Amino acid sequence: MASPTQRRIFSLINLERTTLSWGLFFLAVSSVAGLIYPQFVRWLVDNVLTAKDYTLLNQVVLGLFVALAVSMIAGNVRYYLFTLSGERIVLKLREQLYRSILKQDITFFDFNRTGELMSRLSSDATTLQNTVSVNISQGLRNLAQVIGGFAFMFYTSWKLSAVLLIIIPPVAGMAFFFGRKIRALSKNFQATLADSSIVAEETISGVRTVKSFVQETNEVNRYEGALTSALSIARQRIRVIAEFMTFAMVLGVTAICFVLWFGGREVIAGSLTSGELVQFLLYLFVVAIGVGSLGSLWGDLMAGVGASQRIFEIIEREPAFADTGRTLPTVRGEVEFSHVRFSYPTRSDVEVLTDLSFKISAGQVIAFVGMSGGGKSTIASLIPRFYDPTGGTIRFDGEPITELKASWLREQIGIVSQEPILISSTIEENIRYGKPEATDAEVLEAAKSANTLEFINKFPDGFKTRVGERGIQLSGGQKQRVAIARALLKNPKLLILDEATSNLDTASEHLVQDALKILMKGRTTMIIAHRLATVKDADSIFVISGGSILQTGRHEELAADKDGLYFKLLQRQFNERI
Repeated sequence: MASPTQRRIFSLINLERTTLSWGLFFLAVSSVAGLIYPQFVRWLVDNVLTAKDYTLLNQVVLGLFVALAVSMIAGNVRYYLFTLSGERIVLKLREQLYRSILKQDITFFDFNRTGELMSRLSSDATTLQNTVSVNISQGLRNLAQVIGGFAFMFYTSWKLSAVLLIIIPPVAGMAFFFGRKIRALSKNFQATLADSSIVAEETISGVRTVKSFVQETNEVNRYEGALTSALSIARQRIRVIAEFMTFAMVLGVTAICFVLWFGGREVIAGSLTSGELVQFLLYLFVVAIGVGSLGSLWGDLMAGVGASQRIFEIIEREPAFADTGRTLPTVRGEVEFSHVRFSYPTRSDVEVLTDLSFKISAGQVIAFVGMSGGGKSTIASLIPRFYDPTGGTIRFDGEPITELKASWLREQIGIVSQEPILISSTIEENIRYGKPEATDAEVLEAAKSANTLEFINKFPDGFKTRVGERGIQLSGGQKQRVAIARALLKNPKLLILDEATSNLDTASEHLVQDALKILMKGRTTMIIAHRLATVKDADSIFVISGGSILQTGRHEELAADKDGLYFKLLQRQFNERI
């Protein structure tokens, strides 16, 4: 009975059944033509050489040439069809894997590092690709050679063939035994290789930090350590494969020696002709080569199965909550937290928010301030339903967000974060990311409102300027304004500004603040800030500490309370008594 993983692979193969059917046809043609040539050799030995007939010699050699030519041509067509199908199957598999990764909840990414996921998309998929595009094709060809060769061996001499059948059970048993070990080692190897990818991804993405701390040597050593661990498992896998190959080859050599001894006796006794013995030996070589190749391919196949298990683990994983639920006909942008409690899944024993309740009315500008680790950014993560609270209820326009369609909810929310992430494309494509169907005029208007034209027009390529990976070609202020233009184009009802100006110099901050004022017009806005100067004009300020609200009020009210945390924060930032 096929395993779930094998059934998934077969379901993908079924999508290419037409192409693969033609591949099987040419496989049959190639195999039959390839199995005929020992017959011509027998005729050459028994008839042509004894009769010394040049005409018959020409006919036999011509027949041999045609058989081999047909076998090679059909074999090449078979290889093309199987490989093409394999490439398309793995392409679909990569698409399924990528789609499954993107539909997962944020908790999934908390537990699975980027490097590991990239490893599954790259090395695991490549291993499986080799299995379905090359190994299956070659495996079927070798299997046809083994079965056809055995059939002709029985036709030539059933006595010799019957004796050789003794070696089949031990070979099959050892193949099963070694196959299980190879599959387990291959899965461990892919997992360890993923660890090395994680190290490389972290180092390269944080190369500035690595260089600033002069940690290049340590990072190389860390990467070498991960590769060494992978090599250790690879060595074990190679040893197991080599042991199986050695076992199979020893049995093969023993079989050949036995055939020469027993077959020679049959020829001397007149029970077998010299040509038939040569024919039998040729078929034995065909079978031996096929069995040897099957042994090697069996190891590769088990490696592919191990890789596919890691891939299907993600494809078959269901996110914590499905993207289903209601949508609202009209949106005001009202948010309410009612007795909300929350702990991150990776630190379930630490409660970040404790019985938190507040309400943001439509159109209000509300600021959240407090010490680092107080829970401000956590609140911002709960509103778009990146996580679900462990207790209490969050409502959007009066409706529990757990009853709303998550993707629809996120369409109503615009987020400008402290470190905006830009895609490695042009400035125009990054702005258009907020609304892919936007017209050029809409993109231009959003860019103008966000004060981006001031630097875009200085670039030779203007809007077509490429920003580099994660926007590395732009300054912090420029990236922030592009992110604001992106949010403007999206036109959300609820805006979340998470430390949007904290990393900017004074000049950039003024430009970004001007752009934010335009962005905030007519929208419910939630500001998370450390710089208290940026929240003075908020309709209300919530002072957060330890996952709870300690103070609420406008800037003037809170600043006047000299015993409150807000006053202490002001003192710390401005170094003066207010």
